[in-house]
Amino acid sequence: MFTTLRRWSAWAPSVETRADWRAWATNPVNLPDQGVPALPSIPAIRRRRLSGLSRMAFQVAFDCLTGAEGACVNSVFASHHGEMPIMLELTDAVIDREPLSPKKFSHSVYNTTAGHFSIETANQLPSTSLCGGHASFCYGFLEALAMTHRNPGNPTLLVMADVPLPDFFALYDRPPVFPYAFAALLANDSATEGTRLQLDLAPDKNTEEEWGFPQALVFLQWLLSGETQLAHHHHHQRWTWQKLSN
Repeated sequence: MFTTLRRWSAWAPSVETRADWRAWATNPVNLPDQGVPALPSIPAIRRRRLSGLSRMAFQVAFDCLTGAEGACVNSVFASHHGEMPIMLELTDAVIDREPLSPKKFSHSVYNTTAGHFSIETANQLPSTSLCGGHASFCYGFLEALAMTHRNPGNPTLLVMADVPLPDFFALYDRPPVFPYAFAALLANDSATEGTRLQLDLAPDKNTEEEWGFPQALVFLQWLLSGETQLAHHHHHQRWTWQKLSN
């Protein structure tokens, strides 16, 4: 499967600009576990309605787009844990027989960010929200490729965002340890300016490998490096990306 990565964007606490990310990619370290982007491009009255996860997703999405592109892209929003912190708050409220916050309730589903994005950009094109466990980025990338090939007239925006799980889940040691978001604009046209990529999937005897950082950021680190190939292993499946051009 082939695609052209036209643009990328990423955000995490204290690492926001492309220069910041290039520096981080050469010396990756864990980042602060708290923080949300300022998101000045969204009016305050609407910004207040966004969760931290949605704010991060919006930041990288709009950084990846130019002009009115937001209305003209297919979109895939991927997340491993989604709005789990909000879900836990709502569950506690139900247990304590307290009233549920309408705002939090509306943010407790996986497609919250996709809905806000479509409203903010007046986008009526196909959109998918998904979770693929530890391989959420891989499955999000695959869905974005499929969407781009189904709708070749428009590029596809892939957004991967996650926040740390509440302390309640610390026993399970589930990443990430800091909030982050990554976006990539993918196009089907080989003549489009950007990095031409090939993704191959194959059965693999390996079950899963441990990564020190989220898959999306490992992918970004590879994208910024001189390496031509990157492989992920998950549930006896090998995902291999190759750079065909820079």
